[in-house]
Amino acid sequence: MPDTSHKVHAVEKAIALLDCFWREKRPMSLTELSRMTGWPKSTVHNLLSSMMDSSVVEQSPADGKYRLGLHLFEYGCAISEHWNVVKLARPHLNALVAKTGESAYLASLNADTLLIVDSAEPNNVFRVASTVGNRLPVHCTSQGKAILAYQDAANVRRILKRAGMKSYTVDTIKSAEAYLEQLKLVRQMGIASEYEEYHNGMCSFAAPVFDYEGVCISAIGIVCFLHSGDRKTAVSSETLEALKNTAEAISTELGWHG
Repeated sequence: MPDTSHKVHAVEKAIALLDCFWREKRPMSLTELSRMTGWPKSTVHNLLSSMMDSSVVEQSPADGKYRLGLHLFEYGCAISEHWNVVKLARPHLNALVAKTGESAYLASLNADTLLIVDSAEPNNVFRVASTVGNRLPVHCTSQGKAILAYQDAANVRRILKRAGMKSYTVDTIKSAEAYLEQLKLVRQMGIASEYEEYHNGMCSFAAPVFDYEGVCISAIGIVCFLHSGDRKTAVSSETLEALKNTAEAISTELGWHG
């Protein structure tokens, strides 16, 4: 379990309020926010007042409702400066989908889970779709394996302990040691894989993306249907080679010289 002994509860509550605006995507009144959080109006008002001082939250003079402030936009712009990988990866994702006919995703590690930051899908009926912004577990996805394969084993254990290793199918890896053994294979092959570890009838493959310092910051993955449970024919060697080449091309554009 995460260590909560040093958490600042006022900060946690402020973030919870921001989440309310993010989920509803509209201005809200003090009464609405109090009802959503279950906190007294006085508590919500004090938090909002502090957040307004920093322009994180704004209040409409017309109806008195609160909304997210422009300072958050400035934060977002600052973050985007470090997310050039998304911009660089877009044409490569499209090319990978055109070449393989499979759905392709770019994911990054965030708060001990995978965050899908971009995706591209083929124009056919039978495709695997996922939404940008979705979060996925690291222990039973190929992209999680592709990223964690290049992290220190002790840190991988810490991440697995914090995130947990929930069983999604009978094939989900259930121990950290077994997971670490798989990561060794990922480093050897340059490709991570999972067969029905997250969803029955599906498999996925991923390759690591490195920045100019050689740090694995993201992973490119493809998701396929597993027909008749035949893992040998789930994906062709040409598709895996295209996946690997795509990840290397993005890494090169980021300044990696591995």
